[in-house]
Amino acid sequence: MKYDDANWHYNGEFPSESPREFGGTHIALFLKWCFMQGWAGQFHLDEAPRDVQRVAEGDLAATEFFFEHCDGKLTDEDLSAEGNNFAEQYYGDDGLYLTDFADNFAQQMYVEPEEAHDFTTFASVLDTRLKTGILTEQQAKAARPWWKLF
Repeated sequence: MKYDDANWHYNGEFPSESPREFGGTHIALFLKWCFMQGWAGQFHLDEAPRDVQRVAEGDLAATEFFFEHCDGKLTDEDLSAEGNNFAEQYYGDDGLYLTDFADNFAQQMYVEPEEAHDFTTFASVLDTRLKTGILTEQQAKAARPWWKLF
C-alpha cells in the first residue's frame, strides 16, 4: 500500500523555484517520527539499519533517507506492523496527518527544507495523536463535546 508519493506533490501545484525534495519533506518527517517510535519496516532494518538509526537520532536528514532508500514513496514496506496500523488511519484518506501538518507548517510547505521545520513541535503533534488515538476526522468529530459541534 502506498500512503504518499513526493511525485504527487512536485508534479502538482508546486512552486517552480523549489527543489523536488521539498515535495517529500512532510513525508520524510513522518517517516523520521515513525523510526523514532521503533516502527521501521523490516526491509530497512535489513538493508540500511545504520541509516535508520541515524535518521532516528537526527544524524541523517530524513529527506535524504526518504529519497535514497524509499524512492520518494511512503509505503507499507517502510513501516512495521504497528507503524502501518497507525499510518493506515492517520495518513489514510480520512486521516488527519496532512491537516495537522498544514496547521503547523502551511507557510513552509514545499518552500523550505526539512531543517527549517520545527521537528519538536511536529513530533509533539504526532505524539498527541498516538496517545489520544484520534487519527481521523471522524474520530475527531466524535471526540468533540456536543456544545462544540455547532
